[in-house]
Amino acid sequence: MPNILVTRPSDQSVGFAKDLEFGGIEPKNIIIDPILRIDPVNVSFDFSKVRGVLITSQNTLNCLPTGLIGTNLPAYCVGRITTHMAAKCGLKAKNLGKTAKELSKSLNETLQKGPLVHLRGEFTTIDFVNYFTHRKLKIESLITYRQTKLDLKPKNQKLLRATKDFIIPLFSSRSAQHLCSMDLNWERHIAVAISESVAEYCKKERFKRIIISPQPEARSMVGAVVSLTKKQLP
Repeated sequence: MPNILVTRPSDQSVGFAKDLEFGGIEPKNIIIDPILRIDPVNVSFDFSKVRGVLITSQNTLNCLPTGLIGTNLPAYCVGRITTHMAAKCGLKAKNLGKTAKELSKSLNETLQKGPLVHLRGEFTTIDFVNYFTHRKLKIESLITYRQTKLDLKPKNQKLLRATKDFIIPLFSSRSAQHLCSMDLNWERHIAVAISESVAEYCKKERFKRIIISPQPEARSMVGAVVSLTKKQLP
C-alpha cells in the first residue's frame, strides 16, 4: 500500500488520519507532517453592530473571539461540519454552501441587510469585502488567525526524494501553494485536491497524477484517498 502524507494543521491531520484508518488504511502507511500552523490573533471587535458573521473555515471556530460564544448571532457557514461546530459554539448557524463561492452566491440571492463580518485567516481564497463592494449587502473583514508556514520534516523530505507514489491530500490553496513551493520533485507523487482551484497549483508542478475530490469536503477526500489506495494494490 502506498504511503499517505497528511499535511493539514495538527488537529485536523489527526482527525483525517483516523478517518483514513476507519476506511481501511493501515496506520503505518499514514505520515502526519503539518505544513501550516494555525495561530490565533487577539482581536477587539464590537459584534453588536453586525447582523451576522461569515465562517468559511473550521479554523475560524478554533480561534473564535470569546465575545461571540453563546450569543446566538447568525452565522452563515461553508460546509456541514463547520456549520455543526458553529452551532456548538452557541451561534445561530446556517449552511449556505460547500464552498466560499457558493456561500457568496447564496448571500447575494437571499440577504440584503448588513453589515456582516467575515471571520477569516490572514490568507483567504475569496475577499468578500471586495466581492460585495458594489452590492447592497455590506461586509467587513476580521482576521482572527494566521496560517504560519512550516517546513516538512527532513526525514519526510528524504522519503519523498527516495521513493515514489506518495499520496498527498491537499485541502486548501494555501497548503497547496506552500507545498508546491518546496524544492522537491513532485512528478513522482500523486495529489488529491479538494477542488479545482487547489489542483491548479499541482498542475504547475506536474504531479504524476492529480485526483480532484468529487465533493469539496473531508468525507469525500477520505473516499478519494481510500479508493486510490485500493487501485494501487496489486
